[in-house]
Amino acid sequence: MRHFYLTGVVLAAGLMLSSGARMQAQMGQGGTGGGGGQGRRGGGGFGGGQAVQGTVTAATGGKVTIQTDAGDSYTVTVTGDTRIMRDRQPIKAADVKVGDSVSAVGAVDATAKTVAATMVMDVDAETVKKAKEDMGKTYITGKITAIDADNLKLTVMRTDTVSQVIQVDEGTSFQRGARGITVPSMGGGMGMGGGRGMGGGNGAAAAPPPPESITLADIKVGDTVVATGGLKGGVFVPAKMGVSEPGAAGGGRRRGAAADGQTAAPSAPASPPAPPQ
Repeated sequence: MRHFYLTGVVLAAGLMLSSGARMQAQMGQGGTGGGGGQGRRGGGGFGGGQAVQGTVTAATGGKVTIQTDAGDSYTVTVTGDTRIMRDRQPIKAADVKVGDSVSAVGAVDATAKTVAATMVMDVDAETVKKAKEDMGKTYITGKITAIDADNLKLTVMRTDTVSQVIQVDEGTSFQRGARGITVPSMGGGMGMGGGRGMGGGNGAAAAPPPPESITLADIKVGDTVVATGGLKGGVFVPAKMGVSEPGAAGGGRRRGAAADGQTAAPSAPASPPAPPQ
C-alpha cells in the first residue's frame, strides 16, 4: 500500500506527485493538491465529481493521458467548458505537456479509465522536478513511524515512500494542523497551508483563529506531519511543523471517497484560494 489511509497528498507521489493532495487531505486544510497516485486524495475544494491524479504521458487535442503512480492509465477529455488551471491562473489545453502533474476532476469511468473533465489542475514538469528534489531538504510531508524523544529525532515515512530521520531543536515550533505552512505543490497547482478565511460582514473575510500550539510530547507514532525547514549537518531540521492525528478532520478516508485512483471532490469555491504567503 503506497498511501497512509489514503493526501493526500495532496503531494504523493508517483514519487512526490501527490504529496500536496495527500497531506492536505490528511491534515484537513483548505486549498488543493494533486498528482500521482491511485487512491490518493486530491481535488479538495473543487467540484465536478471525482478526481484522478497522475503524470501526463500524452497530450493531443482535447485528450490528455495520465498515469497514476499505481500504473493505471486514464484518458482525460477536455472541452471548451473545462477549466484548466496552473499556479491559480487559467491556461489552455495546449499548455499541458508531457511530464506535467495534473489532477483531473469530473465524471470518472473507473472501468474504461476515462475522465470527462470539468476541471484540470496542472503543475509543470520543471516545478514537479524541483519539488521532488527539495523533499527532505527544505520541507517534508509524511507519517511519523518512530519517535526518539531522548535525541529529539523523528522517523518520517515520506509521501514518496522514503523513510527519513529528522531532528527537531529549540528553534522548531509545533502546531496542530498545517494552516500557514506552505510547501511546494507537486500536483493540482496549489501548495498546502494557503486557504482562505470565511465569514465576516460586508464582504470582509474574518481572520481564522491561530493554530493550536503543541509540543514534541504531543506527537505520536501514526500522526501525519508537514514541515518546512532546512538541513543542518546533513539532517533535516524543521523550523515549523504541523501535526494531525489519525482520524482528525481530513485525516482518514473522506466520506464518499472512491477507490481506484479516484476521490470524491467537494463543491467548488467561487474563486481559487489566495496564494500562500
